[in-house]
Amino acid sequence: MTEDDPFSHFFDAQFYRYQQAGSGSEGLDHFVSHGDGLGLDPGPYFSTSFYKSRYPDWRASGAQTALEDFLLRLAAGEGTVQPHPLIDPVYYRSMHPDLAGLGAEAVLHFVRHGDGERRRPSVGFDAGFYAKCYLPIGEGYPLRHYITEGKRLGFRPKPKPFPRQISKERMAGLTKGLTRPLVFVVHDAQKAGVPILTLDLADFVQSQRWQPVFLLLRAGPLLQEFQTRGPVAIIDEGWTIEGIADALPVDTPAILNTATVAGLGRALAQGGRRCLLLIHEMPQYLRDTGFIETLQTAQDAGVRLAVSMPRIVDAFEAELGRLPVLRPGITRPAVSRSGIRAVRRRLGGRLRGAPTFIGAGHGDHRKGFDLFLDAANAIVALHADARFVWLGTLDPWAQNLADAALAQGLDLILPGFVTDAAAWYLNASVYLLTSRQDPGPATVVHAAQMGTPFVGYAADIGLIGVAEVVGAFVPEGDKAAFVAAAVDALNQTAQYRRSLRRTVAEGAVFDVYGAQVLKAVTDR
Repeated sequence: MTEDDPFSHFFDAQFYRYQQAGSGSEGLDHFVSHGDGLGLDPGPYFSTSFYKSRYPDWRASGAQTALEDFLLRLAAGEGTVQPHPLIDPVYYRSMHPDLAGLGAEAVLHFVRHGDGERRRPSVGFDAGFYAKCYLPIGEGYPLRHYITEGKRLGFRPKPKPFPRQISKERMAGLTKGLTRPLVFVVHDAQKAGVPILTLDLADFVQSQRWQPVFLLLRAGPLLQEFQTRGPVAIIDEGWTIEGIADALPVDTPAILNTATVAGLGRALAQGGRRCLLLIHEMPQYLRDTGFIETLQTAQDAGVRLAVSMPRIVDAFEAELGRLPVLRPGITRPAVSRSGIRAVRRRLGGRLRGAPTFIGAGHGDHRKGFDLFLDAANAIVALHADARFVWLGTLDPWAQNLADAALAQGLDLILPGFVTDAAAWYLNASVYLLTSRQDPGPATVVHAAQMGTPFVGYAADIGLIGVAEVVGAFVPEGDKAAFVAAAVDALNQTAQYRRSLRRTVAEGAVFDVYGAQVLKAVTDR
């Protein structure tokens, strides 16, 4: 098969193998001789059972399989034939005028390009909704994700609005039997700071005999982590927030864990429900995105506001008044011997003991991934054996920068999002904080918990004023000072690293933070 052979776009050996419960039969020959007759699908974009049901005369062409008949019809110019119930070429052409002249090629366009471009293939699948609501950051191909993972997880192919009464009934069903519900509202379940902090808070309130209930605007890869802790409603699936509020007892406490969900606060606060909104975002970001007015509306409805860093208080005072500070505690990330060994193997064989500089977070412009690479190139000029690690997913812009840096020979390691970040920090020399705007970040503290100091730009960073004991800030934009400080940090001794671990352990106790948040939301 060639790249231009349509068969190559519909037969996926890995997908085919997974349908057979590990039998190991993954080849095309097996599909032709056995799989088609068993009703197995050759790939995510072709449904054998659907096709045979819709086109019962498929054998008339002399084809050995339903897929072969489909491809013969395409070759003959049939522009309406469907390979899958969620791929409708007529709808696809009508929804995308630039494809109007494709005819039978429309189906091939969707499989080759359209799914990756997040185009909607049928009335039954809303690619934009699905990508926004469920896909991990940076991941494409929503229909493929739904077929291979989402459907099994109960994800919806398109939103289905629930009127207020239906939302009330559904929420009442989710919370039935709960005697001490405590609601958490968060923007999504991505592998990022606020969702992870929410899970930590949920664990704490459970230890205090409260029962978490989660309202997520959207889902994400951590959804199952939320579901193991309590009932979950994904608002963008079609819930009506007023109906959700109707189902909750008047005295139910609710923690809105980010300013971006402030719009839900008004409905929850009506009737005297106790709502606390934790603001982790930097003030300028909230002004730029128009959230200040939404916060004011929530505040007027009775939602109590608190900020996560002391330096944010003054910036908000004119618009929101003098807000209390609830500075987040940080749970110590788990670290295991096997995790440490795995990281050392990944780093080993390449100048073991060479200086290792690390950064973390969703790689984008706000996190300063370009500044991280700029610093890396300058450091290499001073330490030719230096290597660099970025933990976290990269957006397309950052990925292009990373590809260029790798092509130029930079020793850059990109593990993606990892669950053993502590093992990476433990093996790192210095954390490079290059964010242009960041309320925390918790990753700096996680690194310090492993004894790794940081160097950061004094940009719009919430930690300024409270984290200098575990690192150093240099003037924003002063790359020379940043690089000098990073190189100087290589001189820190093992004794210093041990002292750093003790200092952070004493100042970032999560249970103290959890108790403060719980008291703030449950006290009248």
